Amino acid sequence: MANEDLIYRITRAVYDRLGPAADENMVEQLVTDIYREVGSSASPAPSASAAEGSSSRLIISVFGMDHPGIVAGVSQILAAASCSIVDINQTVVQGKFAMVIIAETARARESTTELKDRLRREGEKLGVRIYAQREDLFNAMHRV
Repeated sequence: MANEDLIYRITRAVYDRLGPAADENMVEQLVTDIYREVGSSASPAPSASAAEGSSSRLIISVFGMDHPGIVAGVSQILAAASCSIVDINQTVVQGKFAMVIIAETARARESTTELKDRLRREGEKLGVRIYAQREDLFNAMHRV
């Protein structure tokens, strides 16, 4: 079974059990924990395809009112953690700022959880909302 399909099935089962009030961060952590346990007991799977995504990449979404310093604030956190920006796209529509970054975290000096917390706190300082999720979970969860 492909990694993406397994993650999708686990995610769907967790959402079905927890219902519509499920907390996205809690679901992501549960799926990650379950997937690790299943993966460690299974035989090595063939390498994941690009469509499945990578567990060493983060999808970072930033939303809020436009003002100077948003891109700098997010990119400085990634640079300090030794993460590379693989892709970035940002736009401003009628004063509303939106940005998506794909960041490679394989050489990160901190855990994904710590990095996500730092990004969230920076978003609070900047007055924007920052969401970060592993690419493989992001891809699987958005199939739901």
